[in-house]
Amino acid sequence: MHFPNPDGRSRVHVQTDVPAQPAARTEVPRARRWGLRVAIVAVLLTGAAGASAALRVRYLPDALVLPGVIVDGERIPNGADAAKVRAIIETHAAALAARKVLLVMSGKAEPVAETTLGALGVRVDVDETMRIATRIGKVGDVLTRAETAKAARKGRIDVPLRVALDRDVAVPVLEKIKEAEDTQPVSARLDLEKHATIAEKEGRYIDIDATIAKIEARARDPESNGIAVEMPVVLFAPRVSSAFLKSLDISTVVAEYETFFSRGGDQKKRGKNIDNAAQKLDGLVMSPGELVSFNDVVGERSEANGFQKSWEIFKGEMVEGVGGGTCQVASTFHAAVFFAGFDVLERLPHSRPSAYIPMGLDSTVVYPAVDLKVRNPYDFPIVVHAKTEGGKLHIELLGKTHPVDTRFGRELVSTASYKRKVVEDAALSGKKVLVKQHGINGFRIKRSRVLKYADGRRKTETSTDFYPPTTEIYHVPVGFDVSLLPALPGGDGEDSDSGGAPAATPVAARASATTCADCNNSTDGVEFVNGPGAHTPTNAQVNPQKTMWMNR
Repeated sequence: MHFPNPDGRSRVHVQTDVPAQPAARTEVPRARRWGLRVAIVAVLLTGAAGASAALRVRYLPDALVLPGVIVDGERIPNGADAAKVRAIIETHAAALAARKVLLVMSGKAEPVAETTLGALGVRVDVDETMRIATRIGKVGDVLTRAETAKAARKGRIDVPLRVALDRDVAVPVLEKIKEAEDTQPVSARLDLEKHATIAEKEGRYIDIDATIAKIEARARDPESNGIAVEMPVVLFAPRVSSAFLKSLDISTVVAEYETFFSRGGDQKKRGKNIDNAAQKLDGLVMSPGELVSFNDVVGERSEANGFQKSWEIFKGEMVEGVGGGTCQVASTFHAAVFFAGFDVLERLPHSRPSAYIPMGLDSTVVYPAVDLKVRNPYDFPIVVHAKTEGGKLHIELLGKTHPVDTRFGRELVSTASYKRKVVEDAALSGKKVLVKQHGINGFRIKRSRVLKYADGRRKTETSTDFYPPTTEIYHVPVGFDVSLLPALPGGDGEDSDSGGAPAATPVAARASATTCADCNNSTDGVEFVNGPGAHTPTNAQVNPQKTMWMNR
């Protein structure tokens, strides 16, 4: 029989089923068996001397725990007091918490994690387990209590531990695994060069709630030590399938844009990063109304994802980092979708004008914090064709029709002069100056996009971009006369890190930025050398046009 918990909860069951009597016993007439039961009850109830006392000790014992009761597989000693019973339960609780759990996933040969039930938040309610153990045989009618005592003596009552799982402990552990193992679906893509289809991949995510339920079940299984728990995984399809691609109409160039880059010297790795990012973008299908994240498509800028160390802008200075050059792909992609009339939902300009694209069309990206997000506003899919050839990056958007003609306008609103930072460098001597970073003025520009649709509608959008001044950084020999340095635009002084060296006295006031080309012509014998990653700014960066318009 099953004895319900005193509080009515059904999670924990105390197994007290008494097996059927042997065949020889079953031949006793039913009336006789009932007669014996009635006799026992009568003696117990009447309180007759002699037999009554013996029967009471046997069938209605007055012990804390019925003689023979087992808790989690261990028999409680006869006459055990509360401290002894609690110690037994606590020992079993500790053993349960130490049980190993192997978390596995379908399709993976090795477990994704090896841990313990305790580390997953499994706890034993010692007080509740003890309360159940001590109430067995103390409730119900006299006959029921007598039969319970008999079952306990025969070792047929085993009280399981009252187990619960603390979600506040389990969920963070499982979410960490989920973060590493969950994958986004990958839509099918077109290899436009090979005229082939790259098949889609299903996404998957770990069902934490279902996993917790399985862990709880293992915690209640006395044979669960070291047994694997398969984490339930839900699969979901991507938006674009291979079958869908076969029906695409990509006969028209909706918009395109190209930029140029170098592969020589210290730009070689940057060129490889541009190749890698472009390959990840190539063949992307943007469904009607779909929002596309550049960071999601290209992925983490890491060596594991195919990127190399190269020069990039970080906190206003050129530094060597993994993935330098990816911004050029993002900027070229942004220019293409800009002229295609896409909705640009998230985009930031660089911290300085770029040499490869006009101000206002660039887009900086930093994985995962700074992203370029765009949305296809049309009722037909768009396919991205991104290709590098030599030092050219070409991105075109293909679809069934050309829906809009676009004009890009830019007006220079204001200019802010850059400052200079001078650092004394003991590795330098004489009049050799290492240019760590060229100064570029800051600019505020007004952007305009004029859209003229095929149905005659017109739309004008305006926004403002700000490019802060880029600090000029010189490394000079110790004790160098900073007055020999060229004047800053507007005659501003330096921010000096040279240990208290005086600010430079301008040689001549100049309205435009100074470049190393100017410096190399110095008559004071100063030798200017570009440091790693430092490149002389282009004229478009130094002296941008006040206004410009581009049509696509």
